[in-house]
Amino acid sequence: MPYCPKCDMEFIDGMTVCTDCGGPLVESKEVSDALMAEEVRKKQDALRLRYEEFLKAEEEAQTAAPQAQEKRPAAPAHAYVDKKQRSEDVASSASAFFLVGGLLAAASVFCTAGIIPLPMQGLSRLIACAVLAVMGLWCLYIGVSSRKSAALLKAEAEEEQKETEEILTWFERTYSPEDLDQQLLMEDPGLAGEELDLKRFELIQDYLVTARDLPDQSYTDALCDMIYARLYEQKHT
Repeated sequence: MPYCPKCDMEFIDGMTVCTDCGGPLVESKEVSDALMAEEVRKKQDALRLRYEEFLKAEEEAQTAAPQAQEKRPAAPAHAYVDKKQRSEDVASSASAFFLVGGLLAAASVFCTAGIIPLPMQGLSRLIACAVLAVMGLWCLYIGVSSRKSAALLKAEAEEEQKETEEILTWFERTYSPEDLDQQLLMEDPGLAGEELDLKRFELIQDYLVTARDLPDQSYTDALCDMIYARLYEQKHT
């Protein structure tokens, strides 16, 4: 029988327009429920796609290598992101999830109470409200988890910062740029320009790997980059 999804009413065969709201009728209530379910599914897919794009953009921002500075060897393909920055990024993501979750939860409540009108009635309306509520709770859960992760990373960041500064100070006290260059030029007196810069970076990396137990290669590369800057760039500015 023809059915009006907005008014939740069935009509006799031959009717094409609802006599109450003036809206078009569909073939039957089953068809209306199927159309509504399809609309809810499309909205869920759109939200999931936006979330995946958000995660992808965040991952690309964290792994993007900084632009190479003049006279400095190219940065590692996967730049190291310190725990302080990661903590701030995760905290920012948590705030975004709290905001989205709160808006979805509020929308669910307002739709259920009828404050926000929906173009549907009966079971279809309850399904839509339930979907909004579930998505809101899921976002809030992700926000809570992200906030806990950010707190842990913040505590770890303080220890990492102390370790990094200790390693940098040790290297500067142990090796001077003149000593490193003298060793390199003794092995190959013809070194100069970019080739010399690259050999300096490799020698710093060798000394770090030999003297320190650093399991994270990207962290080691970041330390080499900072040591290179302190020994050769900052001393010539």
